Amino acid sequence: MTKGRRKTSRHEFFKYFPKDLLTEVLARVASASISDLFTAKLSCKEFLEAASENYIFEHITIEKLPVIPWTISHGASSFLARCKENGNPEALFRHGMVEFFSSNKPESGFQHLKNAARKGHVEAIYTCGVILVCHGGQFKQEGIELLSSLKNHKSRHRTIKECRDKIKGILQSMWIDRGEAGIGPEEPKSHGRTCNCSKFNKRGWIDEEEYTTCDYCVWDHEATLFCKILRARGFGIS
Repeated sequence: MTKGRRKTSRHEFFKYFPKDLLTEVLARVASASISDLFTAKLSCKEFLEAASENYIFEHITIEKLPVIPWTISHGASSFLARCKENGNPEALFRHGMVEFFSSNKPESGFQHLKNAARKGHVEAIYTCGVILVCHGGQFKQEGIELLSSLKNHKSRHRTIKECRDKIKGILQSMWIDRGEAGIGPEEPKSHGRTCNCSKFNKRGWIDEEEYTTCDYCVWDHEATLFCKILRARGFGIS
């Protein structure tokens, strides 16, 4: 009798918690580990119900799922679609990358990248910044500011090199639309300013300690290399 009551008590422990609190707890679990979320769902009815909330799909991590799932079940496809529909930053970023660089939908793709960037997604901020710098004109200053913001981003534990490497890996995994890679965006032109780093002529990628150089020179250089590897598919450049 005692053991039975104790078991019932444990089973109903979360029954008296506010649903909003359970949802917030699950969202934090989901943002760290998708497998831990599924384990939590099996633990009690309350968690199972809370796990179906849209808020969970907005925050769940999908980092371990392939960016380009060549074979995918209907359930997995529906799951990823729901993540995107609910504004999951990684899902928006991935969808934007595919549309912009592979599916010949640059306007829609860039919008998804912008939406992910607004949510603080580091790789989306980087990609949007490079695209804007490459397009130049009135967009260039916005791109420079976006890229420069990465130096003080709250996710600074992820270095710009790690961010760049992740993007290069994604591009390697997809078919690149030759029209987008060959026609736009163009490599940025010199910003035409006189600065202490006007003779900046580094040939490879910039090291973290070199980001103290003039923002225009640094991000012009970064965007130029990005365009070149995109066109040549020479993703092995380091």
